[in-house]
Amino acid sequence: MQHVYYIDTNFVKENSSQYILSIRYETDGLSFCIHNSNEQLLVFFFQPFNLENEDALIAKVKKIMTEDSLLNLKYKKVYIIPCNKEKIFIPAHSFNKESLADMYCLSMQPNKNDTLLYRKIKVMGSYIVEALPRNFINFLSTRYQPICIVNSVYPFIIQSLSNPLLNTYQLFIDIHDLYFDLIITDNNNQVLIINSFDYGSVTDIIYHALNCLKQSGVNTENLQTTISGNLVNDPILENTLNKYIPNISIVNDITLSQLIKNNKLNSSSFIHLQNIHRCE
Repeated sequence: MQHVYYIDTNFVKENSSQYILSIRYETDGLSFCIHNSNEQLLVFFFQPFNLENEDALIAKVKKIMTEDSLLNLKYKKVYIIPCNKEKIFIPAHSFNKESLADMYCLSMQPNKNDTLLYRKIKVMGSYIVEALPRNFINFLSTRYQPICIVNSVYPFIIQSLSNPLLNTYQLFIDIHDLYFDLIITDNNNQVLIINSFDYGSVTDIIYHALNCLKQSGVNTENLQTTISGNLVNDPILENTLNKYIPNISIVNDITLSQLIKNNKLNSSSFIHLQNIHRCE
């Protein structure tokens, strides 16, 4: 996918303190968007890259943030969205700041210089916890205030649970560069399974989805499946999924597609970037 930089004629640099900035990054690129108080999309940016480790990724993100003029303005609110597979969920009734590090280390192995970040997901009655390098958090907090740093799974959860279908089980899959997030809800919109999996092919995604459906005891005859993110424009994904899972819908962003006439731009990859400011 090629570099994209869209700036609407209504964007006024001097009014940046009235705008909302959202920044999303992962191993395949960095994107950001700017909305005004009317939720109009004024700026959209995407720079693709291919990085294999966190150090290189953070160095690249810092470079873009330092050099891009729009990322050096003051904003009303700034959202930073890391796309990171490593995170845990803790039920609200079990959440305790004092024991947070111990609970995180039961399933994850943070680096010694990492800081744990947490955010409550009210709609799910849980907290999401992830680890980021302390010096990177300091870098972001120094540049942007007020700031909210939260994993990309957060807006994915909010959007998935905000449109329940009565008497229907739902499977949600959000596909990233190297992994995908998965949510299964029952016919009362309660989360049965939420997890993240590495994948190398469409077959991997189908395998994990079917295994999770089996674990949760869901009958696929009463299932609605919604897919977003990378690969949604790949006919192999939908055609293969249709062999095993019925009632599949693909999430795309019509607004972004209308503004940016680029057939190679997968608008579904930026759904949650554009919706993060609506999650609070």
